[in-house]
Amino acid sequence: MIRNLLAVLTCFAVLSCSSPPDDGPANDLINLAHLSHLYEEFQVGDTRLGVIWIYCEAPDYQLVADSDEGFTCVDDVARALVFYCRRYTTHPSPEILEKIHSLTEFLFYMQAENGFFYNFMLPDKQPNQTHENSRAVPNFWTWRAFWALSELNLLQVEELSALQSRSQPILDTLASRLETFCPSDTEVAVFNGISVPACLAELGADQAGLIMIGLANCYRIHPSGKVRQLLLRFGNLLLQTQFGDAGRPPYGAFLSWRNYWHAWGNNQAYGLLYAGRILDYPPFLAAGLKEVQNFYPYCLEQGFIHGFQLAREADSLVLRDYHQFPQIAYGIRPMVFASLEAYAITGDTTFAHTAGRLATWFSGNNPAGQAMYDPATGRTFDGIGLPAEVNHNSGAESTIEALLSLQAIEAVPAAMEVLNRTKTNDHGRD
Repeated sequence: MIRNLLAVLTCFAVLSCSSPPDDGPANDLINLAHLSHLYEEFQVGDTRLGVIWIYCEAPDYQLVADSDEGFTCVDDVARALVFYCRRYTTHPSPEILEKIHSLTEFLFYMQAENGFFYNFMLPDKQPNQTHENSRAVPNFWTWRAFWALSELNLLQVEELSALQSRSQPILDTLASRLETFCPSDTEVAVFNGISVPACLAELGADQAGLIMIGLANCYRIHPSGKVRQLLLRFGNLLLQTQFGDAGRPPYGAFLSWRNYWHAWGNNQAYGLLYAGRILDYPPFLAAGLKEVQNFYPYCLEQGFIHGFQLAREADSLVLRDYHQFPQIAYGIRPMVFASLEAYAITGDTTFAHTAGRLATWFSGNNPAGQAMYDPATGRTFDGIGLPAEVNHNSGAESTIEALLSLQAIEAVPAAMEVLNRTKTNDHGRD
């Protein structure tokens, strides 16, 4: 069932091995111009840091700073680093290598003494240590940095060896911190009749899925019993957040936090599939495939979903507080990744077709009937608020999440075929 590693890695590679300069269109689909527009380098002491601007507003697409947060953040720099690391494997260039160096240096700069990361950088080039979403705590931005630095260490590039050596202690420290998380998998918390592991009631299954991606990379780099046990711990907790089946809501979806499901950052299925392949652990594979096979077609039939609450009424599971909007690129990419991982594991083209159909959200197969990604400029609009309400800003998160999705889709001909032929507003089953 498990295919060889080389075959799987092609799901994350772009087919062409030649590319024009880094700031222009690389082919008919991937255009790095807008991401390059969001990129900036500057000197802090003796170190050259690379950053990605958070906000970029229409109609002239000027860069905008937030006085409360800052102008760049670990969240988006980490996303960009993942993209450029994967890009370098198929389109190696001095420009991309320089970005990998400078973005990594930014992550080093933003690490706090406790091993976690500050998120936002203020205009004076200092970490924002006070904003609620910037403190050096175990939260999304720390785990995105963990993922990005682990992705860096997957590259076999001599010019990056020094950076990799400096990043390894960071990965080791975070893995050690994770050993203190969720020591018991027996305690539960109940929300509207839905029981979930008590430790995930605060951490969130969505964060656990993100953690598993970084851990799986670490296991590939240096297989160890410690990392394997961490993967099994978090993965087995995630199994307890999956509800429903092919005929019952929520159709095998993994909840995101407590009894809520939301599309953004829904990495649980991908994390389980990826870790399940690396560990050759069938329970993780079966659970991840269940969500991809049953819940994703449901999302497509509904014209995509923003979120809902799950509740138990008598012997039934029901969806409450259901919202279709807003819809953002960050809600599409995790499903694309999971679908392509399912295809890589099984060889079943149905999963590749699902990935392609999910990606048509970017080309206009969405409730607004508008293309959200423009291959001529490389911009991705920030979201759909209502069927006729598109946010035409194009910030870092939307830009990079779209590029990560399309980068993965391009490598799989069966997915690309569906992306190319699916008609606008065709949300039916394949």
